[in-house]
Amino acid sequence: MSTSPVLLVSNHSRIVGGGEISLLTLIKGLKDADWEPLLFVPAEGEVAERARALAVDVHIAPLPPIRNLRALIPAVRAARRQVRTLEPQIMHANGSRAMFYTALAARATGCPTVWHIRILDPDPKSDRLLARWATASIAISSAVRERLRPWPRAYENCRVIPNGLDLQTFVPRRTRDEARAALGVGDDEFLVTTVGRLIEFKGHTILLDAMAMARRKIPELKCLIVGDGPEKPKLLERAAQEDLAGAVEFLGHRDDIPDVLAASDAFVLPSPAESFGRVLIEAMAASLPAVAFDTAGPAEILEDGSTGLLVEPGSADGLATAVARLHAAPELRHLLGTAARRRVEERYSMEEHAKQVIGLYRDLLGGDD
Repeated sequence: MSTSPVLLVSNHSRIVGGGEISLLTLIKGLKDADWEPLLFVPAEGEVAERARALAVDVHIAPLPPIRNLRALIPAVRAARRQVRTLEPQIMHANGSRAMFYTALAARATGCPTVWHIRILDPDPKSDRLLARWATASIAISSAVRERLRPWPRAYENCRVIPNGLDLQTFVPRRTRDEARAALGVGDDEFLVTTVGRLIEFKGHTILLDAMAMARRKIPELKCLIVGDGPEKPKLLERAAQEDLAGAVEFLGHRDDIPDVLAASDAFVLPSPAESFGRVLIEAMAASLPAVAFDTAGPAEILEDGSTGLLVEPGSADGLATAVARLHAAPELRHLLGTAARRRVEERYSMEEHAKQVIGLYRDLLGGDD
């Protein structure tokens, strides 16, 4: 059993996206493996509340914008004081801004620092500095690890550790029939679902074009879009056009994602360049056949024709063709969904994720338990 305290530092105090959910999943996995996670968050909010619900010691450590020198210096000093008091064995930063403060605060104790990189897009100026400061780093996919390619030492010290999912809690509360009835989905409708913030990056416009194409072959097609965001008015306007009228429903933010997935026949991730694709492993855990673009994170998660379908990046026609293929072959949907669930259990469980992170910790601590 290990009692080594690990101080995790979050970029955000609220749930902004999959990064914060993945951080909380890691925290739970560390606790279950008898480690002692502590958490720094920049303010009170949902991240702190969820961590406390896991019986985690939470500390508030403001992380003002780096360019704000007037606020930066006292923030670093305050963080250093807390670090001296807590005496962590490892400091683990969840994001770039968190890594900046983590590196400066860690100098109070000299403990190793881990930079958890979750974003695909590089920031050359910041990356160069943080890569030099981090003792080691974690990338959520090989595509994300490429951010460090310009710095060979940092690249070699970066481990690819995919995000994990707590399969014990990510379960539906309703049966398939109950879930469909609750959503108002008819028995004869073919239900395609996607989950994600309604921002341009997530590719919902491509999805809607694909659904319009697929509807020509599948009159009973229905598409559920889960999530909110600034693109919603534009997407609502597109969904109201004649080729999609009545076929698309926007559910907004939902806390019952396992139930929504249980009601579905297929899942589509239309993001043209996803760093990882957490919603993919959620769909796979629900034994759903998933369709995504053959690029970046999704290309590493799905094996085309075995655990899902991968199509040409950015192609609405490719998504439509894949959805039509799934609709026409119930046996294929079953085979893909079953294999997908098995893949999540083997590679993307919370326990496997925590095991790999702990392996890195132990290496940094010289093999100590």
